[in-house]
Amino acid sequence: GDYQGWFCPCHGSHYDTSGRIRKGPAPANLAVPEYVFLDETTVRIG
Repeated sequence: GDYQGWFCPCHGSHYDTSGRIRKGPAPANLAVPEYVFLDETTVRIG
């Protein structure tokens, strides 16, 4: 998508790499899932 992030083909919104809405009809930013750093190179999401 624009802003070096993501594009939602369902409604046409654009988000930046932090999940913040930048353009389109979406009413809110993307939710940030729970995560934990397991070590210096591994992240567990969810």
